[in-house]
Amino acid sequence: MTITMRTRLTPILRHIITIAAVLLTGLDMMAQSTAVTRTGSLNITKEIKPPVLDIVDLKLEDPSGNNAIDADETCRILLTVRNDGYGDGMGLRGEIKARGTVQGLSYYCKSIPTIRVGETATIEFPIKADMNTADGRAEFMVRVDEPMGFGTDSLILAVDTRAFVQPRVHIVDHSVTGNDNSSGTLKKMQMFNLQILVQNTEYGDARNVRVSIVLPEDVYLMDGRDHVSFAELKAGETQSLDYALIVNNRYSSSDIPIHFDISESYGKFAEDGDINLKLDQQFASHKIEIASTAEVKTEIAIASLHSDVDRDIPKTGTTDRNRFAIIIGNEDYHSFQRGLSTEVDVPYAANDAAVFAEYCGKVLGVPHDNIIMLTNARWSDMNREINRMTEIVRLHGDRAELIFYYAGHGFPDDNTKESYLIPVDISGTDYRSGFKLSDLYARLSGTGAGKVTVFMDACFSGGGRQAGLLAARGIKVVPKETPLKGNIVVFSATTADQVALPYNEKQHGMFTYFLLKKLQETAGDCTYSELSDYLSKKVSEYSLRLNYKPQNPETSCSYSVQNEWEDWNLN
Repeated sequence: MTITMRTRLTPILRHIITIAAVLLTGLDMMAQSTAVTRTGSLNITKEIKPPVLDIVDLKLEDPSGNNAIDADETCRILLTVRNDGYGDGMGLRGEIKARGTVQGLSYYCKSIPTIRVGETATIEFPIKADMNTADGRAEFMVRVDEPMGFGTDSLILAVDTRAFVQPRVHIVDHSVTGNDNSSGTLKKMQMFNLQILVQNTEYGDARNVRVSIVLPEDVYLMDGRDHVSFAELKAGETQSLDYALIVNNRYSSSDIPIHFDISESYGKFAEDGDINLKLDQQFASHKIEIASTAEVKTEIAIASLHSDVDRDIPKTGTTDRNRFAIIIGNEDYHSFQRGLSTEVDVPYAANDAAVFAEYCGKVLGVPHDNIIMLTNARWSDMNREINRMTEIVRLHGDRAELIFYYAGHGFPDDNTKESYLIPVDISGTDYRSGFKLSDLYARLSGTGAGKVTVFMDACFSGGGRQAGLLAARGIKVVPKETPLKGNIVVFSATTADQVALPYNEKQHGMFTYFLLKKLQETAGDCTYSELSDYLSKKVSEYSLRLNYKPQNPETSCSYSVQNEWEDWNLN
């Protein structure tokens, strides 16, 4: 029995022992985690190590740098948080809300990786603005949430929002020039240069701008890229593109249509361009450098490769077969003479001549085949063409009107004080091989023309627009007065001892610019007296303002017309 009882009670004893062990363990743990209150009851607590999160910086980062959220722009709000607490910040979440002008804005909350004790983290909230974003102000409330309630308070960042402003990219101007070996006109089998000016003429920035040139058959690109891209073209900004082209002998048309495909990122704010060139058209005198700017004024000025007097030339629609013009612009001396630098050249003289020739045709009614226009003329060129034209004028007698225009170097004789016009291949030490001014005036008056008008944008004191032909010369010579005979009036750029200066901003000689300006403003309906007064006032003033040197134009006439020249009319 006894043995039997002991065998039957063994499982029960084991169960009792297990229960007792559990109770003892629980009592031990309770003893470790309890505290006695004043009333003698037990209060159970938990041990925790929370983070302490502090926002140390809040700012906007925008690509345009204007501290605003522009339409079609992705910005970022940067929230910098530091954990100076007792434990790591885990399970964190960045929260963002917005109010105010939120049209077209999208943003979202995001999870944040663990921020350990003593570490700092930056949370980025992307703000995407679409094309519907409006002008106004948005307020963004940002905070960091923590699962146990140890998150940050909300901070507010107020930011201006801006509606979409479109760009407009198109060709605003172009220029065609020859190279060193070409003639003065566009010919087959001779390379020429086409320069275009692309501008963004609206206030929105254009991105990913692409310009492609499309040429007709038998016209080839010699230099330059047929596809050009710009990452950005800001409001008002310009880009100048240059193409070296050539036309082969198979080309049958006199017109050369050139097309430009122009695009930008939106695909709808760029305009294609078409330029129609003509064989035998006159080249511009030289390439013009453009300094582009992205500065936005209250009104964007349309850029140009030309001065204001080079554009919008009036057309009187009249032609006078008895009017003739000899026009010479000598600019490049250094290419024709060894040992000369570009400093001795006469800036803009070729452009002066080319544009004055246009005014002769469009404003003064001189027929195209009655105009001789020479740029960078050698002695043989000048002598031949002056002889040819004066003989033609002689055939028309006193019905004829002869205009002579010259821009370039003049030079004085040290001993005789005689003045000379200097071709590009005549040096300052051999000036007597040039054209003596008194002889030239005699040749012009000797035609018997009823009216001879001379415009002389040159000086005869030994100086020049940027340097004299003999740059080392220490003194200037005062030339003597040149006698005038016949029916002649001479408009001179300077007095005898002064230098004919440039108007750099306008890409012309100072005297020539205001001569052209008066023709442009009056369409040639101007008396010689009015022109003389205008030139005297404007050139004298602007030379002092811009060049800090005096330049006083003079008008002189022969004895024969002293009582009538003031009433002569330009057209």
